[in-house]
Amino acid sequence: MAGNDCNRLLGIKSRGKNAWDKGKLGWKWKVGKRVLLTLYHFWLFIVMVPAFLAVPVVLNYSKELLGIVLSAYFSGLVVEDFAWFVVNPVFPFKKFNPKGAPWHIWIKFGKLAIPGSYVVGVLLAVTSWFFLWR
Repeated sequence: MAGNDCNRLLGIKSRGKNAWDKGKLGWKWKVGKRVLLTLYHFWLFIVMVPAFLAVPVVLNYSKELLGIVLSAYFSGLVVEDFAWFVVNPVFPFKKFNPKGAPWHIWIKFGKLAIPGSYVVGVLLAVTSWFFLWR
């Protein structure tokens, strides 16, 4: 958890108000005008964090441990992203909405809008829990 806190604070300090693909070097995978993935986020969320989380699973495999790691990973992605909005001093929390954070794909439930990645992350965390370690 402390490592995630350090990563989040370092990310806030280095990016400031430039979220997602703003000001990043390297390739960007786009569909239409929307950037779906950057080189930085690919290496962080697709390569490095899963590789780090795979170590205990590889060394001491069990279905329950795999479920716990997957649930922690998917719920951690949601918490980490939301915390960026909460603790970032140069990107006020009031911008946590479809207009202020257009890099998210937002899902609306009446007047409430939630990033689609949050819904997917929570669903994957709960699915991992339900099928692998409950």
